[in-house]
Amino acid sequence: VGSTLEVRELFYATPARRKFLKTDATELAHCVEAVRRHALARPDVGFAIWHDGRLVEQWRSAAGNDPDLQRLADVLGDEFVAQSVGVDHQGGPVRVRGRAGIPDAARSRPDQQFFYVNGRFVRDKVLAHAARSAYEDVLHGHRQPVYALYLEIDPARVDVNVHPTKIEVRFRDGREVHQAVRHAIENALAAPRAGEAAAPAAMPFFKPAASSPAPWTQPAMHFAAERGVGDAAAMWPGRRADPAPLLLSVPAASLPANDSAWPLGRAIAQLQGIYVLAENSQGLVIVDMHAAHERIVYERLKSQLDGAAITSQPLLIPATFAASPQEVATAETCAAVLNTLGLEITPFSPRTLAVRAVPGTLAEGDPVELARSVLAELAQHDASTVVQRAQNELLSTMACHGAVRANRRLTLDEMNALLRQMEATERSDQCNHGRPTWRQVSIRDLDGLFLRGR
Repeated sequence: VGSTLEVRELFYATPARRKFLKTDATELAHCVEAVRRHALARPDVGFAIWHDGRLVEQWRSAAGNDPDLQRLADVLGDEFVAQSVGVDHQGGPVRVRGRAGIPDAARSRPDQQFFYVNGRFVRDKVLAHAARSAYEDVLHGHRQPVYALYLEIDPARVDVNVHPTKIEVRFRDGREVHQAVRHAIENALAAPRAGEAAAPAAMPFFKPAASSPAPWTQPAMHFAAERGVGDAAAMWPGRRADPAPLLLSVPAASLPANDSAWPLGRAIAQLQGIYVLAENSQGLVIVDMHAAHERIVYERLKSQLDGAAITSQPLLIPATFAASPQEVATAETCAAVLNTLGLEITPFSPRTLAVRAVPGTLAEGDPVELARSVLAELAQHDASTVVQRAQNELLSTMACHGAVRANRRLTLDEMNALLRQMEATERSDQCNHGRPTWRQVSIRDLDGLFLRGR
């Protein structure tokens, strides 16, 4: 059942092409990669690769309740499935499904990034840019995310005949596709992952006693600040007019019956004024308190900004600059998109553009540089995140300066309040710069350090 393809003397009549072939191992790797892309698209079909009479790879047809997940595990490995989250998002006429790797699974090379449009593997700048934008404030440095995403869209809204190998496509509305992919990944990564892989509850290796008053005094961090005007007080507690400390106490009636109700556990100590140590059902949780609080404040500020439209501030004197024909054409065709970003860019002459208004939060920046960056992204990707990225950088700086600093002594109540807010805050597993905010050390890991059970 099925088809068997056999290719012999592929380059017999084209010796010129043969001169540019690499080693047998390199060319075989390219062949395996090509078959692997097809295997990810069709989990209902079995694939086997033979080379010189030897079976190189074999993926049997997947069956069961979730054949797509089984094929991903077979081709990309169980580690990919374990370190990724499911994606299923409907954005207008575009449906995005598949798996997106968590930030900890990022790699140094983009060798595990797969996009499929209506079952066909493609490489597309709009899709790649959308995925990168979704990972922007959760990846550290130049790490590359991993994902396998499948787009389903009306074939009439995509042109597949733009490349001889059909590996490139062009969308009728690239902006809606960009938004759908970006929101799909962002929503999948937003949920905190604390307690996702919770093991069966084990006997706690240490039961903390009731917290007693600390032998030293300190100004308390108000982690439970309400959204709104109180954020300034939460970020800069030293500037409060009222010197009375605002402790967040955890009522005894609200304490859970077991530690599993709190994925990050109960705080037990502070280490070197930098880390918070907590105990949960799996073992020990180590939290970087500055990084964690930085993400909490950052997400709070972002949610406040997202709730309001981008206000536009007209410039007293329009900023003009010499523009290329592509920039002029982009400014004219994308005028509506620019208005939604708070920008007003109009032609001043056939080769000159004038920036007449900029987003209010970026009024102190260089309007020409901002306009050029936005126009460049719009021309290449049909969408721009320059304005949002610049705004987020400002908010990130505010959150970094407003977060609790190292060597700041916290009470157990304040540590527990920080842990509870981490569990409720989106993307709290990474700080604004992509560094992890917490790590789990299991009982097995601790036993291994002391050679217990050996």
